[in-house]
Amino acid sequence: MRIIKGPALRFALCLLHSAFCAVLLADTGWSLTTADFKRQSVSLQAITAEAVQVAPPGAPAVSIPMEQFLQLDRTRAAQAAGGSFLLVLANGDRIGGSPTGFENEQVAWSSPSVGPMKLSLKSLRALVRAGQNPDGLDQPRTDDLVALTNGDTARGIITDIGDKGIRLSGAAEIEIPMESVKWIHFAVAVHPAAPPRRAFRVRLADGSILTVDHVTANAEKITVDVPGGGRRDLALASVVGIEQLNGPVSWLSSRTPLRVVQTPYFGDQTWPARMDQTVGGKPLQFGSQIFARGIGVHAYSRLDYPLDGSYSAFRTQYAIAEDDRRQFADVTVRIWVDDQVVHEQANVKAGVLSPVVAVPLPPGAKVLSLEVDYGQANDTQDRFNWIEPALVR
Repeated sequence: MRIIKGPALRFALCLLHSAFCAVLLADTGWSLTTADFKRQSVSLQAITAEAVQVAPPGAPAVSIPMEQFLQLDRTRAAQAAGGSFLLVLANGDRIGGSPTGFENEQVAWSSPSVGPMKLSLKSLRALVRAGQNPDGLDQPRTDDLVALTNGDTARGIITDIGDKGIRLSGAAEIEIPMESVKWIHFAVAVHPAAPPRRAFRVRLADGSILTVDHVTANAEKITVDVPGGGRRDLALASVVGIEQLNGPVSWLSSRTPLRVVQTPYFGDQTWPARMDQTVGGKPLQFGSQIFARGIGVHAYSRLDYPLDGSYSAFRTQYAIAEDDRRQFADVTVRIWVDDQVVHEQANVKAGVLSPVVAVPLPPGAKVLSLEVDYGQANDTQDRFNWIEPALVR
């Protein structure tokens, strides 16, 4: 056996160290989904404007063109501190952190994961205490609504906000400490939805969500444009998901419905549809499989989505929600293209995951509708999941 000594030993150790560092720098633990909905475990090498470079276990690196890239999700994500509140933007983005000031109709915001930024008050929908669910954001309102931790509410116009509290001008001007704020729904007018554009949704470990036009990354960092302007380098270790929006595939849960109809069987209680979770606010799951994308609804429900000719087909699966016992659930499922039923299934019950339903979208089609109707048990336990509903080019 040859014994390496002196300079040769040092050179060999340097080579070993370099190889070891290369293994460490490869960001392992990602799940890649391509436009054909196939998934595989990979390590992330780089992201450029043209492609995503990944390496499957034990295999050389490959480049996935953007025309084939759907999303990357980290299979095991470490949690990170996101601040005391979650700021919800009008485009659906969410940024964990805390307010630090208010000037010229702009909120100064400090995010542990993204850094400091200034955001126009007109671009904000809500400020929600960490752990609370920001429901009811689609309702137009002419004033700001503040819910307090003791159950009280207050209305008015926010004239100041910072780390200590907020000032609300209404019938009288009042100051509310931040520790007493449960959530704030900002005054908002409903405007027509902007046309879908190709973009990227970046999800961070603290619950923040950023929608950006461009993403680049290497083994250590990801570079994105942040809300309010400016480009930031974020640690790749803080990222748990990167999704291409309106690329080869467009998830319906990332698009804005043209119309939402929810009709209770008795009374006036409705169950608002929830994106990427069950109608009860839990993860979308069937058996041991958890799905990141989907829509949770309750019968009766109808969601209408506008079509612009950019996509050639719609595909989905569906099942009764498994977040509780559903032995009495029974619904009828219909998929419409304009005024024609293109898929119908009666007596959908718990414990059955549908096959993949693929529906061609003819040229000139204007509206895709997803309907969940009452079945044999009226509306009893009729919590339903559209699983990975997507438009496909």
